Amino acid sequence: MRWNPPSLLSSCQSTKETPFLGWQELKESLALAIASSSRCSSPRQLQKLHARVILSGLRHNLHLCGLLVGGYSSFGDVVTARQVFDTQRLPPTKALLWNTLIRGCLRSGRPDLALRTFGEMMERSPACVPDGNTFNLAIKACTDMSDFEFGYWIADMVRSRDVGSDLLVATALVDMYSRTGDLNAARELFDKLTVRDAVSWNAMISGYAREGSFLEAVYLYKAMKDENGVAPSQATLVALLSVCGKIRSLKHGDLFHAHVIRLGFGADLFISNALMEMYIDCNRLDISSLLFDGLALKDPVSWSTLIGGYVRHQRPHDAIKLFRYLGDWQQGLQIEEEFLRSDVRPCELDVRLITALIYLYAKCGKSDISLKLFDKNVVVRNDVIAWNALLKGCAEVGDVYKVSEFTMEMQRRGIIPDDVTFLTLLTTFSSTPLLRMGMTVHAHILKRGFLRENFISNALIDLYSQCGSIKDSREVFNEIVDKDVVTWSLMLKAYAQNGSVDEALGLFHQMRETATRPNHITFISILSACSHGGYVDKGQELFKCMKEEYGLEPGLEHHGCMVALFSRAGLLSEAYDLIKNGPIETSNASALWGTLLNACSVHGNWYIGEAVARHLFRLEPRNAANYVILANIYLSAGKREDANHVLRLMRAKGLEKNPGFSWSEGG
Repeated sequence: MRWNPPSLLSSCQSTKETPFLGWQELKESLALAIASSSRCSSPRQLQKLHARVILSGLRHNLHLCGLLVGGYSSFGDVVTARQVFDTQRLPPTKALLWNTLIRGCLRSGRPDLALRTFGEMMERSPACVPDGNTFNLAIKACTDMSDFEFGYWIADMVRSRDVGSDLLVATALVDMYSRTGDLNAARELFDKLTVRDAVSWNAMISGYAREGSFLEAVYLYKAMKDENGVAPSQATLVALLSVCGKIRSLKHGDLFHAHVIRLGFGADLFISNALMEMYIDCNRLDISSLLFDGLALKDPVSWSTLIGGYVRHQRPHDAIKLFRYLGDWQQGLQIEEEFLRSDVRPCELDVRLITALIYLYAKCGKSDISLKLFDKNVVVRNDVIAWNALLKGCAEVGDVYKVSEFTMEMQRRGIIPDDVTFLTLLTTFSSTPLLRMGMTVHAHILKRGFLRENFISNALIDLYSQCGSIKDSREVFNEIVDKDVVTWSLMLKAYAQNGSVDEALGLFHQMRETATRPNHITFISILSACSHGGYVDKGQELFKCMKEEYGLEPGLEHHGCMVALFSRAGLLSEAYDLIKNGPIETSNASALWGTLLNACSVHGNWYIGEAVARHLFRLEPRNAANYVILANIYLSAGKREDANHVLRLMRAKGLEKNPGFSWSEGG
């Protein structure tokens, strides 16, 4: 008999309810929810799922533990990830969980912790044997930290354990050798590779580019493209443009610019920024400026590159003029060193540029220099706008405690905060989340009368929601007299994220009775609530009325909610038809197909899983996980020969298998 799972919310609330689910089904339901939460939900939702794992008696399950470690790492919470890792009864002997933790440390910008974890793993050898993935991650950590002595020690270990032929490990070593300037060792290893992918070619080409070895870089580029049929990527072209700039070769820079256009990368922002830098290096600031003007979207690097170019070419007034175009500095700039190397000094500039520099230094993690600018320049010393820029810069790099410290410094100096100050504080503390700090800010808001500002009240709703205090969110919501669509949407999001599905549906009904029209964000919140609650009929009704009643075209996120809803309910055919016949562009549909493929694995549906996998193989030809999931689906259905065929196909493409991707892990 086919198992139709109840909603996760109702099935996993307490251990009293677990007898109604099979043990394996419960694990799979939790696994699917944790994987979905770590991709698109909040840390709070992941914490709730973690609690359900503990209540269900599954805290020692290796597969769920790995998903939780990966989930917390994806939110940058490596401390909790490590705590989950340590809940295993015995230190894990399989490399999978260690690799997940090491990868999480790297993704969180902590290569030091990654290497420390690798060291712990090695201390447990031979009980725990590292695999190719382990060495790949450890070498990357060494490269990130420029700890090349340790990196070479790992390289010796790789050779002694005969894993040097692993493409991932070899590519990481090529990259590390080239970054040390040891191009001979990098090239020797590169030439030994029997299979080379775009990443390994890029590692070698980038190594030559960094050293200014133009001829070798170009030779490899031609061999990569013409002799081996490997298409150049962004990284390849950026490396080549960089070396053209280093050797000041405008002729070759123009040639590669033509290649960029011919290969279809003309609108690529990453490459456009590299082209701007190359033309600046080649003394063609005019072409760089034209490229900048032609960008449909400019990121911080775009602004930084051209402003830095003006400074380097002794045109400080043009740099200041461009700086002023940034308005409220929504885009962070990283041009600190250019200004320091120029003849222009902050004390000579006007208040707007000083304020922008204060933001810049804080954004670069150098808030101590920002404080010195306050002391050097009377014009900004007591300016709340400049102090807001300082708080904003610290907040954007995630330095919550600096934000708190500078807020107190403002009070000590008698600077009166304004609405922007409070909005910055609320946004910062909601991302942590720090309930006590948020409540303190709330008290100051009440004292200064800013609660009547809707955008402040809305930020308070979000803050309390992120901190899990749904009651406080509702109290703030109730006090708002003129609720706008953002207010309603944030309260709906609060209910959805905290699992209060019925309350979310009731609130949406109230909203429809007012004159407030829901928008796209509103429907993401309410459809997400239906998905988490397993309310299939209600979700379909709302998805339909979104366009028919309000004229809103469902986007990728709305389709994602519906796919998750159908998948959790076991309605895989409905999910398949929604993606296949929906308006979502093929290039954006891989996430939806990925969710459905995981659901096919959970529900053991090889027929739909096979069809879904075909789409993913076309959209993500280099993603080995899709091949492994399909192989596991076949194995679960007793179709071993089909599973072996998929794995052979994966190996033929030179892809790396994730050894831990199995639903049959014990627990």
